[in-house]
Amino acid sequence: MPSNPLPPAPAGSNEIEIDRGRIRQLAALLPAAARPLDEVVPCLAGLAVAEAAFTSFTYSLALAYNEAEAFTIAEARRLGDDVERIRDTVTLSAVAWQHAEDAGTPRIG
Repeated sequence: MPSNPLPPAPAGSNEIEIDRGRIRQLAALLPAAARPLDEVVPCLAGLAVAEAAFTSFTYSLALAYNEAEAFTIAEARRLGDDVERIRDTVTLSAVAWQHAEDAGTPRIG
């Protein structure tokens, strides 16, 4: 009798299968995906506006630039924090599914 390498088809449309290995793999890849966000903050902070003689117009432009720079740095940090929260949630999800499947698996003996 040949063995079937494919998993059995779901019994009904409400049945789902969670690939915990894939979830863990995604969680492991998130830090690498966020690395560009970590690298952009020092680059943004290193930019400078150089003015030899400030006039009222160039001064207002320098202020606007500084505000835009501060906003962009804060936004990049927030996005990095979001990636960390997503990674933590994905990891907890994989663990929760593993615990649920372990609890729902009949054991003999």
